[in-house]
Amino acid sequence: MEFKIKRDVFLESVQKTLGIVERNTVTPILNNILIRTGKDRITIIATDREIGLTSYYDAEIISDGEITLSARNLFEMIREIDGNEINFKKNENNQVNLICRKIVCNIPGIPVDDFPVFPDDDVIFTKVKNINIKEMIDKTFFAMSKDEMRANLNGVFLQSEKNNEQPAAQAEGHVMRMAATDGNRLSLVTLKGDGSEFPNVDDGIILPRKGVGEIRKLADDGGDYTEIGVKGGICVLRRDDTVLRVSLIDSNYPDYKKVVPADGGIQVMLDRDQFLHSLRLMSVVSSEKNRGVKIKIMEGSMALNLTNADIGEANEEMDISYRGAEIEAAYNVNYLIDAIQVIKEKDVSFEMREGLRPCVISEAGNANYISVIMPLKM
Repeated sequence: MEFKIKRDVFLESVQKTLGIVERNTVTPILNNILIRTGKDRITIIATDREIGLTSYYDAEIISDGEITLSARNLFEMIREIDGNEINFKKNENNQVNLICRKIVCNIPGIPVDDFPVFPDDDVIFTKVKNINIKEMIDKTFFAMSKDEMRANLNGVFLQSEKNNEQPAAQAEGHVMRMAATDGNRLSLVTLKGDGSEFPNVDDGIILPRKGVGEIRKLADDGGDYTEIGVKGGICVLRRDDTVLRVSLIDSNYPDYKKVVPADGGIQVMLDRDQFLHSLRLMSVVSSEKNRGVKIKIMEGSMALNLTNADIGEANEEMDISYRGAEIEAAYNVNYLIDAIQVIKEKDVSFEMREGLRPCVISEAGNANYISVIMPLKM
């Protein structure tokens, strides 16, 4: 097995696999990537059995073959090689030589016999705009649960369905939603369209945390569209010469729609940057044990306070346009920051409710994104 490839192309191709391969595993081959030659190109495959990435790269093929190598070691070796082209050659004892000018590096390989095999794709794909994929993930990713005991919340829920609010014949007769919750907060993104750019996931699917991160990278890797299809508990994404396979979480997702308050609360419009700056000031004196920022809405002003006996106290008052009854509640300051910093609009809608009822954060004049946050006991 032997081929020649541009050093920068090879470095980038291996780097893309590092987020997938297992670094601490009792199965050594899962630390490795599979490299296989083909006609005028090589195939690089990485997997942790739950997620698989297959990519193709142009190369000058001298002889055919395949081998698996440590992804981390190979990446670090290529990174330190100074040159434009690398000659990759596998010897009979599964040792691989990387040759570039006067540099010769050796790396041991493992035969491909035990490397996990991917099923052949027989999936109906739908082209989805990358800008939509990135927006949905960016506005929900932070709200996923990290509690391993609640597997169904360790990911995002994706669903597309007919929009019951409008006749199906209208241009926006379908919606695609992505939701994430950890039980204390919910982030929900809703996109409207005619359905032609939404994958067929009427019943909804749960994409795992690690898979969501890889999908985000794929969508950010150039191009306008990514093709998405689902079959047999696997979500398959395809873009140019790259195929990403993500095993879905086999569980039931909670009814997130019930979390969104049906009634209105006390709503104020706030300058996004000013509110975010105030919350970050509060977070300076927060700690693991005390992250609760008290927020009080009064006529003409909103007061914020976070007191921590071990660190200190922060107070700020913002001018607002409001006339009505006073209301006060406490929220996890980091949850508020997470929800607001993903908003691109200048103004933010902040809606509070009495008692232990949630607040709702959204973009002013845009109902596509909302974040629901439960209050803390004061």
